[in-house]
Amino acid sequence: MIKESQDVRDENMEFKTIKGDLSQINNQIEKMNTIEKTLQECKDVMSNVVYLSRLESALEKPLKVIDTEKMNYIVENAKEINDKIYNFSKSNTQATMNLMSLTMLFPADTVYRQLQQILAQIESKQNALTENIFKIKKENIKIKKFKIKMKQLEEQLKRTTDELEKEKIKLDMEQLKIEIDKYNVSVANTMSYIEATIKEIGTLIDSYKQIKKNKNVPDDWNEKDVENAEIKTNIKNAFRNAVRDFLVTGRIGMGTCEYLEQFGISPLEAFKDVANFINSNQDDYESFYKFLNDMAEKYKDNYKLALEKIGLNDYKNEKFLIGGTSDNS
Repeated sequence: MIKESQDVRDENMEFKTIKGDLSQINNQIEKMNTIEKTLQECKDVMSNVVYLSRLESALEKPLKVIDTEKMNYIVENAKEINDKIYNFSKSNTQATMNLMSLTMLFPADTVYRQLQQILAQIESKQNALTENIFKIKKENIKIKKFKIKMKQLEEQLKRTTDELEKEKIKLDMEQLKIEIDKYNVSVANTMSYIEATIKEIGTLIDSYKQIKKNKNVPDDWNEKDVENAEIKTNIKNAFRNAVRDFLVTGRIGMGTCEYLEQFGISPLEAFKDVANFINSNQDDYESFYKFLNDMAEKYKDNYKLALEKIGLNDYKNEKFLIGGTSDNS
């Protein structure tokens, strides 16, 4: 009796296990059905995505507005447009280059700073010119290689009898033609930028020569001359900034105060000078630059006060200047 009860319990346990396994299998089947249904829905959605893109519309009619008549109109006028584009191939006009770029960092009458700015721009243009010239040389080499490859394919096409192979060779030739056209266009476009850069260099050279002549700068000017002019140059620039600060905020800004101190000028004293000038009603351009030059003359030796506080004898070390002396005691 006891044995039968044990057998019954074992059978019940086995039945429960089987029932549990069947339940898990059913759950898995249900999940698989759900996944399959989801995948089918995704497939249906994705098959309709093409209708959301412009592919079907583009295949049906690639150009919606431009027709032969309009295209002919564009082509007929393209030559004049392309010719005029050359007028704007450079990044700056001559007015911008001479009146804005040269006075952006320092006042207009700081001669050596203007020459420095011109030379920096010329160097930048030279680097750009060099890059473009090498770019064209590389592209011309690629064009020559493509043309050699084209001749090889033409010979190969003559020898081939297999029609499928012929079609493949023709496609390769078409692709090469596209590459050749692409690089030819690139070379042609780059030439306009090369010419524009050369024009800019020419303009800058003329500006350099004019400033030298009009400001009596000797041909053999050097680094020492630049350093000798730096004190007055920076004083004028500091006071130009101070006037701008005062006009905008009614006071001298923190950066300008620091700038003045670096050359031994008290910001408090500079504030009075700027306030007196602004209240003098001398509003014209010449008066403004006279004020800057007066300040440069007034404070030209104040840098020595700053040097003394720092513990330096001089701000220049002529041993390491072009045009300087060999001794700097």
